[in-house]
Amino acid sequence: MTYQSLCIHIFRALSSIAIAIMFSSTAFAVGSCDNYTPDTNGSVVVCAASGTTSAGVISSQGSTTVGNNVSVTVNSGASLVINGSTIGLGSGANVTNNGNLNTSQFYYGYGISSGANGRNQSGGSAILNNGTIYTGGTNAAGIYVSATNASSTTNTISNIYTSSSPGSGAIQTAGAGAAGIRLISGAANSSVINSINNSGTIITTGAAAYGIHTSGVGSVTIENTGTITASGANSFGIYNTGNILNLTNSQGGSNPLTYSGVLPVNYNAIVASPTNFGKLDISGGTVTGVMNFNIASNSTLAYNTTYATVLNGFKINNLGNSYGTFTSGGNSYVWALVHRVGGPANQTDLVIKPLPQAVTPTAAPATLLSELKATLAAESYIIAPTNFDTQTALASFGTSLQGLFAMQSAGVINGMTYDCPLFGNRNICVSAGGRYTNVSGYPDNTTSALVIGAYRFSENLRIGGYLDQSLSQSTPGGVAQLSNGTPMVGVFGVWNQNTDGTGLEAKLAAGYASKNATLTRPVVGVSEPGSGSTALTSQGALGVLKYGFGLGNKTVVSPYAGMRYVLGGMNGYAEAQSSTVSSPLTYNSISNYTTTTLAGLIGAHKLNEKTNIVVSAGAEKDVNASVGNLITSGNGEFNIAMNNNYRTVRPTASLGVFYDLSARERLGLNGIYRQEAYQAVTSTTVMATYTVGL
Repeated sequence: MTYQSLCIHIFRALSSIAIAIMFSSTAFAVGSCDNYTPDTNGSVVVCAASGTTSAGVISSQGSTTVGNNVSVTVNSGASLVINGSTIGLGSGANVTNNGNLNTSQFYYGYGISSGANGRNQSGGSAILNNGTIYTGGTNAAGIYVSATNASSTTNTISNIYTSSSPGSGAIQTAGAGAAGIRLISGAANSSVINSINNSGTIITTGAAAYGIHTSGVGSVTIENTGTITASGANSFGIYNTGNILNLTNSQGGSNPLTYSGVLPVNYNAIVASPTNFGKLDISGGTVTGVMNFNIASNSTLAYNTTYATVLNGFKINNLGNSYGTFTSGGNSYVWALVHRVGGPANQTDLVIKPLPQAVTPTAAPATLLSELKATLAAESYIIAPTNFDTQTALASFGTSLQGLFAMQSAGVINGMTYDCPLFGNRNICVSAGGRYTNVSGYPDNTTSALVIGAYRFSENLRIGGYLDQSLSQSTPGGVAQLSNGTPMVGVFGVWNQNTDGTGLEAKLAAGYASKNATLTRPVVGVSEPGSGSTALTSQGALGVLKYGFGLGNKTVVSPYAGMRYVLGGMNGYAEAQSSTVSSPLTYNSISNYTTTTLAGLIGAHKLNEKTNIVVSAGAEKDVNASVGNLITSGNGEFNIAMNNNYRTVRPTASLGVFYDLSARERLGLNGIYRQEAYQAVTSTTVMATYTVGL
C-alpha cells in the first residue's frame, strides 16, 4: 500500500468514526440531501441517493455564526445534479465526496465550498474529492475555500485518484473564469500552511480558467502527481497571486504543467524515469518572483542523462539556483539546469552527472561549480544563469560603467577649460601637447594628444577650438574595450576687459566626445560574460565669469562663478549568443545629465619674468541632475540603480606652471583635480602643452 493510499484509508476511517460518534446528537440527513440546510454547528450529513434536486447541502448565506464545522459525506453512487451549488458550508467544513456533484450551468456555482457567500472565513476546512465534480457556469469552481481572516487556520484540499475506483478524483469545469480548485487564504501566521494535493485529473475549459487558483497572503504547498489541463485564452494549470511555498510536480510529457502569476518559492520536480518526469511551463503566462529548483526526494535518477525541457519559458531573473547535488539509494549525483549552446534561451534542460570523485556532496559551491562547468562545456551545455548571480554581476558592471562615464565627462569638462591666449602679428595662437586622465576607484585612465587653436579678433576677444585624440586607454577588469577612432572636439570664446588679467572676463565653451565600446559583463557564479558593442557619448556647454584684482604688479586674484551643462551616457545595445552565453541581454540606453553651478578663486603669480604659476580652488554644485539606471530586457529583466552613491557638491582644484621661452612661445604644465559625481570617485588630469603665437 502506498503512502497516499494509506492516508486516504485513514481519512475515510476517521470520517466514519466521527459520523458514528456524532450521529445521535446532531442533525442528520440521509438521502438526496435535497435542499438541506445544516445550520447547526457540527452537523453531520450523509448523501446516499441520486437524483436531480432543487438545492443541495447549503448552510445559510451571509451568516458567520451558523453552518460551521459541518461534516458531509457523499456516498459512492450518490449523484447531486443541481442548477446551483451542491455543497456550501461555513468554516471548519469536513467534506468527503465519493459520488458525483454537478452544478450544471449555474453562474458562480461551487461543487464544494467553505466560507463563500458571506459565511465564516476562519478556515480549518478539510475537503476530499474521491468522486467527480462538474461545473458548467462562468466563474464557477469545483472546490472553493475562502478563508480571508488573518487568523484563519490551515485548510486541506485533496483531489485523489484511487486505482480501485476508475474515474475517481476528477474535477471538470466548462466556463470562463472558472477554477477546478480555488483557495483564498489570509492567514498571517507563517506556521499556518495550507495544502492542495492532486493525484487525479483537473480539466478546465474557458477563458481565464485555471486548474488551481491560489490567492491571499497565506502560505500554500501544492503537490501534483496527477494531471491538470487548462484550455482557453489566458488559462493555466496553476494561477497564483498568493504565496506558494512549495510546488511538487510529476506532470510532464506532452502535457506539462502550465503556470502563471507569482512563482513558487521552491519547485520540486519528480523524476521517475528518463521519459517520465515533471515539467513546468510558464511560456504562455506572465510570472513574477524568483523560484528555487530542486529534485523531489522520491525521484529515481540516471547518470549522464538529459531530461529535456524540464522548465520552459524561464528568464534569468526567474531562477534562484541552477545546480546542486542529490543522494539516493547510496548514489550521489550532481544536477544542473542547462541551456544547449546555440539553443533557445527559454528552454531549460536538466542534466544528471555522477558527482566528481574529488567533490563530496557537501563540497563548497565554488569547487563543485568549477568541475561542473568544465564537464558540461565539453558536451556543449551552459549552466542556466540565475537571478542573484546575474544581479550581482550587473551591479559590478554598473560600477564599472560609472568609471567610464566619469572618465568621459572628465575629458569633456576639462576640455572646456582649454585656452590659447598667446598671439603673434597674425593674431593666431596654436598649442599642442598631451593629456593624461586617471579616474580613481576602478581605475580607468586615458592618454591623448591635443591641439588647440585660437584667433584674436581684437585685444579683448578671441575664439578657438580644439581636438583631443585618445592614444591609449586602460580599463582594468576586462569590462570595456574602447576605440580611439574619434577625437574629442570643442570650441570656446573669451572676452576680457584687460590683457593683464585684471577686470572682467567672460568665457563660453562647448565640447563633445564619443567612443565606440565593446562591453562585457563580469562573471559571478553562473552568470554569463555577455558582450556587445555600443557608444559612450558626452557633451557639454560652459559659461564662466571672473573678475581679476591686481595685488601689486605680480599677482592677480580672480573670483569666478559660472554654469555648466553636461549630457552623457550610453547607447542601447544587445549582447550576442555564443559558446559561453546562452541568455544574452538587451540594454536600454543610459542618459545622464547635470546642470551645475561653479564658484571659486583663481590666483596667478609671476615668479619671475619667464615663469608664472596659476592656482585655483573651488566647488561645484548640481542644481539639476538625472542619472539613468542600467536596465535590461529580453532574457532577463533587471533594473540596477546607478545613482545610489551620487554626490551633488564636489571640490575642484588646479595647479599650473607656465614658462615663456620667448614673447611668443610658452611651455605649460597643468594639473586638475576633481571630485566626480559618483561618491569616492575622483579624476586627476595632467596636461603638458607647447604654445606659440603666430
